[in-house]
Amino acid sequence: MQRLETLLQIRSAFLIVIIFCAAAPQAWAAHWLSAQTGPTTWTYTLQIDPEDNFNISQSTTTITMTGLIGVTSASGPTSSDFNPQPGGILNWTPQVLNGGTKVVWSISGGGTGNFPGVQHVFGFSITAPNAVNGTVSFATSGFQVDSGGPNRDTSGTVAGPAAVGTANAPVPAASSVTLVLMFAGLGIAGAYAAKRRLHDKFRG
Repeated sequence: MQRLETLLQIRSAFLIVIIFCAAAPQAWAAHWLSAQTGPTTWTYTLQIDPEDNFNISQSTTTITMTGLIGVTSASGPTSSDFNPQPGGILNWTPQVLNGGTKVVWSISGGGTGNFPGVQHVFGFSITAPNAVNGTVSFATSGFQVDSGGPNRDTSGTVAGPAAVGTANAPVPAASSVTLVLMFAGLGIAGAYAAKRRLHDKFRG
């Protein structure tokens, strides 16, 4: 009986631990959110969770996207919902690398100011004229809580130009040789049909 009570007590304690872990808030980190805003353009939003900051333990913070196809240009963010907006929060510099398969945004100096709520930086974009939507990878380097706090970098997958597309490719014009061969074929087919009708008429 005593052994059964002990087992029940252990089980109860185990369930309490599970419930506590399930109810505990998820670890905060930077988020990289995507949307395709046109047939050849993808835009991204950087979400910065409470107390997240960057350039604390390193001089430059980066957001890197890989697995891309055919990127010809990239641009930095256009706005944010910080109020007031920290100086330099929009000064992300993009680089298109490895023949359009990799894009890196970097920022030096500044930071978020350790805002207590969730904030966003909008309008990061990449352009890939001959690609279609798919899944690509991203990773950040340089996000953490201020004053030696925990690292808050993140990585994962988002939508992006991941395959060569055909929707925007021009339809090739028919060459003069192709047209001559096409009409020649039609003429031969017509002559054969006429000959067959004439043959059938005399047989009848």
